[in-house]
Amino acid sequence: MRVSFFGKGGSGKTTVSSSFIKYLLNKKENVLAIDADMNVHLGKVFDMPINIISEQNEEITKFLEPNRNIPIIGTTPPIKTSKFIKVSKDDPFIKKYATIKNNLMLFTVGTYTEDSVGSDCYHSKLNTLELIYHRLLDTDKDYVINDSTAGIDSLGTSLFFVSDINIFVVEPTLKGISVYKDFKNITDTLGIKTYVIGNKIIDDEDKEFLIKEIGEKNILGFIKSSKNLKKYEQGQKEYFDEFVNENKEVYENIIAVMKNTPRDWKKYYERLKKVYIAACLDWYSEYYKEDLTKYIDQTFSYEELEV
Repeated sequence: MRVSFFGKGGSGKTTVSSSFIKYLLNKKENVLAIDADMNVHLGKVFDMPINIISEQNEEITKFLEPNRNIPIIGTTPPIKTSKFIKVSKDDPFIKKYATIKNNLMLFTVGTYTEDSVGSDCYHSKLNTLELIYHRLLDTDKDYVINDSTAGIDSLGTSLFFVSDINIFVVEPTLKGISVYKDFKNITDTLGIKTYVIGNKIIDDEDKEFLIKEIGEKNILGFIKSSKNLKKYEQGQKEYFDEFVNENKEVYENIIAVMKNTPRDWKKYYERLKKVYIAACLDWYSEYYKEDLTKYIDQTFSYEELEV
């Protein structure tokens, strides 16, 4: 099961996603966490080393597509001979490219380096993650949690549809709500459901404001401003669990929605092909001097793979 957390910069997206991960770990669940935020916080939260996957794009591409001598981009659809990934500490890809701590496996996309400042686009780093997601065979017993890029930046990639549900973390401000609505207006037309968690809630007025602007049925819960969170962010790490415990009802709501949202692999593959074709027609085919869409295997089916 997959969930991606989105939100405008400063909304508390990483706080909510990391505390949800901690809640799942406390329940002894199997968790694959993905840090796709350029601020790279998840490794610090869980006191783990990180392995930057975007710096290993060529190697990862060869690992996942060893039998294809064609130009590979992030949205290149897999074929039957592609290598696929299972959410397991024993999976060869996980062992090589994730960092692992107890039941937590972590992929870290990375951030700008001194060499890339002024000359690189973060989307190019996300290509590696896209390639991984489209070859990931998680089950309904696995939790894949994505701390995504801020704002609506993911709409420039295929990452807006890789999860079973999207959750937008929204502060009780017009600016926060407008970013959510921009994201929702686009994803709604594609049949993708986006839920909301209200964050930094001070009182009932904040709740009522969000309900009025967003609609109660789309809101999975509210996270109040917390002294425990403030103490944690001041360096007192023991208060993180206290913050998590304060919000367990919200996290259970997320789990319930995830469990009640079965994945339609056929629809997933159709979306992937559509995004890939659009990218090829936009500029990739011209860049590589050939029609890359001819490499789509129209007979491929995720359902036929052994999960």
